[in-house]
Amino acid sequence: MTLDHLQGRMLLAHNFALTETIVPEISREAFAAIFLEELGDRTDMNCCPLDHAHWMLEILFDPEVLEPKKVGEICAEALAETRKIQKVYPKSFYNILILAGQKQTPVTSSDPDSLQTGEWGVDVVETESIAAFLDSIGWKEENDRKPTIFRVELQV
Repeated sequence: MTLDHLQGRMLLAHNFALTETIVPEISREAFAAIFLEELGDRTDMNCCPLDHAHWMLEILFDPEVLEPKKVGEICAEALAETRKIQKVYPKSFYNILILAGQKQTPVTSSDPDSLQTGEWGVDVVETESIAAFLDSIGWKEENDRKPTIFRVELQV
């Protein structure tokens, strides 16, 4: 597959909702590097770091080959692979949560690194408690309001 066929676009942001006694907090560069390394050999998607205040990484994919939720699952697994070896205590557990929504509103920025209508904005969350995190951001209300939204959960 050539990059010309990668028409789906996801922008990833990182939300570190843990203490550093579980895994160390990572920089935006280190966050992007995880995906560049873990997903670099894939021919069905392409990753590129972004220079944006919120979004850290762009993932291009072919939506005829990969459903957006599958891309989210692949991202969760890629982060988990690296973070497993970075745990302060190898037997501790925490969760990776992928929260994704497809932008339905008109674009308000001319920045090419901003989320465009029809693209997926993805928050990659590291948290001890999925329920507490979802409550803190009003996920239920958000989910009820938006038809094009998904989440992926993975314990690490």
